[in-house]
Amino acid sequence: MPTIAQRRVLSLIERALDERGYPPSLRELAAALGFSGTRAVEKHLAALERQGLLRRRPGARALELARRASGRRVPIVGRVAAGKPILAEENVEGHRVLDASAARGEGCFLLRVRGESMIGAGILDGDLVLVRPQADAEAGEVVVALLDGEATVKTLRKKKDGLTLEPANPAFAPLSIGPRDAYALVGKVVGLLREY
Repeated sequence: MPTIAQRRVLSLIERALDERGYPPSLRELAAALGFSGTRAVEKHLAALERQGLLRRRPGARALELARRASGRRVPIVGRVAAGKPILAEENVEGHRVLDASAARGEGCFLLRVRGESMIGAGILDGDLVLVRPQADAEAGEVVVALLDGEATVKTLRKKKDGLTLEPANPAFAPLSIGPRDAYALVGKVVGLLREY
């Protein structure tokens, strides 16, 4: 069982992995813990390694949390609207480690939802949706689509003269897509993360 200080070390490593995508250096850990040198950090890391909670590899930042070893790092890319479309920012906000079985396929990413148009489908404002990139989807699937350069999460409906992106909230109107509209399917929503 890790001590309070060791749990703090684990927490600092986990936060750095989530926010930056790589672990902190020994000096960064020492500074965050209020130590003047790295010797105490080395002792905590060795104890965590003996307990099977941490793996150390050769290199300055080669720390791996054991429970994350089988996971897959998935980037959080910008934001996506669930309501009125907003421009999706193309910067990576951070990463989350997901079970490899959840993030199957190449290029999976997370987008943060803003708005309430999909609450009937259980997708709330602030949720992270896991998206598998693909150029087409079946009718009835929840997708991330770009419409006139702006991203939105909706249910895809197909009709003879085009497509409809349908909200799951009666307070919002469906978005009709005709043959002349600038539309692209970004991918299919295959999962959801809610952070509180």
